[in-house]
Amino acid sequence: METVETRRMKFGIFITLQPPSIICYLASIHYILSHRGTRQALHHHGPLVLLFVGLITVIFDLSMILDFLRTGVVTPSNEVYCSTWIFFDMLLYALTCVLMLWISIERHILIFHNQQLLDTKRKRFFAHYFPIAFIFGYLIVFYAYNVFFYPCNNQYDYQVVVCSGACFAFANPILGLYDQFANSVVPYLLITIVNVGLWLRIVWQKHYRMRRAVDWRQHRKIIVQFAPVLIVYMFGYLTYGSLECYNMIHGPTDLSTTIQQVYFFYFFYLVGLLHPFVCLIGTPEIYRKWLPKRNRQIVPTTMNPRNGMSRLATTMF
Repeated sequence: METVETRRMKFGIFITLQPPSIICYLASIHYILSHRGTRQALHHHGPLVLLFVGLITVIFDLSMILDFLRTGVVTPSNEVYCSTWIFFDMLLYALTCVLMLWISIERHILIFHNQQLLDTKRKRFFAHYFPIAFIFGYLIVFYAYNVFFYPCNNQYDYQVVVCSGACFAFANPILGLYDQFANSVVPYLLITIVNVGLWLRIVWQKHYRMRRAVDWRQHRKIIVQFAPVLIVYMFGYLTYGSLECYNMIHGPTDLSTTIQQVYFFYFFYLVGLLHPFVCLIGTPEIYRKWLPKRNRQIVPTTMNPRNGMSRLATTMF
């Protein structure tokens, strides 16, 4: 189980990555919001919302984790704090899963069905804005009811991270399995299928249907921008979600419980910390602004006594 050494190791990693991660989150969000063309581009809206969810996770949820890793005790040790922590922890985790699924689906729409589904304001509302609003509304209501109002008695353990979880998943195994599958495992399986399908569809359209009027240069950013973020989240989330489902179906063992609670559980926060860094891979225009620029300047030199004409030398600074 958790030891002082494992807590210190994870605390050192997280506390080191948190400040630069927050800076990168703010830089990425500022870049999207400060440029009108980027801000209005539909393919930036989903990743922008995901950046805000990641920023909230790193600032608030991770800070609670850091306090627990530092002391080994949930502080303050009361039901209100535990319920609030569990609510935000589960909500942010599920939001990330489902939002990434929708972003993956929407890339099909933006590339192949833009003229059919997004050519009017009404269509853009139902095919672009409404799904994101629905995801937030559904998950907030789902976790608010099950964490705060579900008729079961929470037995919080203040010596365990996130107070050992909410009681609804154990009092109602069907509801607990639904939460794991519908809000975590199934979305990530669908994310894999949808993105593999996108790449296969792109190959088919480019090489076997050359007459189709698709501007691949225009859609290149949509295709490659989200790939690094997707790969990182898939690695972190599928490992934890798969083991959680195994424990709920077959029953936890000492080994599986130790691996889940001591290691896999923290992948969510590590992935959240790495999110803005891998996001920069798909949007190099953000970090290029921070690099020193080499300006070409024209500097006058000495007069040529033979022809009386001055020469201009071009130098690099």
